[in-house]
Amino acid sequence: MKAILYLLPFLIPFAIFYLWPVCRGAWMSLHVWGIQGMQKYVGFANYKKIFTDQNFYLYVWHSFYFVLICAPTVIVLGLILALIINQNIRFRTAIRSMFFLPYVLSVSVISFIWLRLFDSKYGPINALLKVIGLPGDIHWLTDKHFVWWAITLATDWWTVGFVMVLFLAGLQEIPTDHYEAAKIDGAGAWKQFRHITLPGLSRVMKIQVFYQIISCLKLFGQVQIMTGGGPGDTTNTMIRYIYVTGFKKDMFGLASAQSIVFCVIMLLIAVIQFKLTESKD
Repeated sequence: MKAILYLLPFLIPFAIFYLWPVCRGAWMSLHVWGIQGMQKYVGFANYKKIFTDQNFYLYVWHSFYFVLICAPTVIVLGLILALIINQNIRFRTAIRSMFFLPYVLSVSVISFIWLRLFDSKYGPINALLKVIGLPGDIHWLTDKHFVWWAITLATDWWTVGFVMVLFLAGLQEIPTDHYEAAKIDGAGAWKQFRHITLPGLSRVMKIQVFYQIISCLKLFGQVQIMTGGGPGDTTNTMIRYIYVTGFKKDMFGLASAQSIVFCVIMLLIAVIQFKLTESKD
């Protein structure tokens, strides 16, 4: 009983702001529900409609495609930056702050910044490409061959500072005498990285991979502001699919069902990741 009293400050907000909305969303998913409220009970008809809609599978693939291109790049870039800043270099604190600063900005701010940077006519990126002798007429946000990379670049710039800080914390926990012993044994930089640094960062790496996969699956703001899901349906993701269904088409029951399905997909991914890391441990 005493333990429950200590947990109440957490359990009460958790129940109000998490469990209740989830339960409410599950209830709404069983109805035709518009902006005026519940219209009629339809059971699992909304779920049947989801799995017979080809767009559902397309948008799920788009969400996973973003995971495949963004999660590895931001993790690698964050690790490289952490390795550089972990060295005894001048202005280390200033450099660390400079890379972390974008992370404190909201997704709308960074999206509008990169929307201007990627402007095909007046954007600085195309102007810079022209200066260095490369083609400077790339339509970053309207060409399906470049649009995902544009969104990935904006997202990497936004989140790499957070990834860097986590890796930096992990690097500082590795005892320096391990590296000193390796140098005495004649191990070069690559062997030290492979046999000391990477194993020492294994726990941080697991957290990074888990967090980045879930974060990338929830992609919405960058797509909504920078591309509007275009060109065509190229960058429409599951979260934007849910948003359009609910707020554009006034089908909150169907949008709730889509949310529940996507939530289950992310839970399955989390369980698979947990099982894989657990088996390796």
